[in-house]
Amino acid sequence: MPTWLLYGLASSLCWGTDAIMSKIVTSGKYLNIDSMHSSLLMLSGIATAFILFFLIKGENLNIQLKLSGLVLLLLIFAYIYSCLVQAGIKITVPVLFFGVMQGFLWGMGMIFTFLAFSGGADASKLVPIYNTNTLVSVFLGLMFLHELPAPDERLKVVSGAILIVIGSILVSR
Repeated sequence: MPTWLLYGLASSLCWGTDAIMSKIVTSGKYLNIDSMHSSLLMLSGIATAFILFFLIKGENLNIQLKLSGLVLLLLIFAYIYSCLVQAGIKITVPVLFFGVMQGFLWGMGMIFTFLAFSGGADASKLVPIYNTNTLVSVFLGLMFLHELPAPDERLKVVSGAILIVIGSILVSR
């Protein structure tokens, strides 16, 4: 199996899970964080993913640059925390976990996409692979959020999922 395909599947898993995290953060049924503050939480996760990736992969970085990256990350977290407190958002472990994870998973999905492209993936093959994130979201929504479609929509959901799998198999070959 080509490496780019593994990266594409990893992107799909990250983005599919990200959608579930975003639902948990913003939905009134769960954490009920408004979209503006949810986006701030997401930013902290995105920054974490990209800065850590850069620090880990940046072999030629001196210690000052690595420490600067960590300080930048801490400043981003401090800024976001301050904004949330000022807005009256109750800071709890679930809010922090799901809020940061929605951005971290999105950022990791982008990193895996960059790695796939730099590994020689064709956009015409990679994009349908990582767009199987729809299947991941549907599966996780069914399993963890109990979002069972109405009886008249179940056939459509199953048919759509089968077509996504068939399309992914076709383009990955």
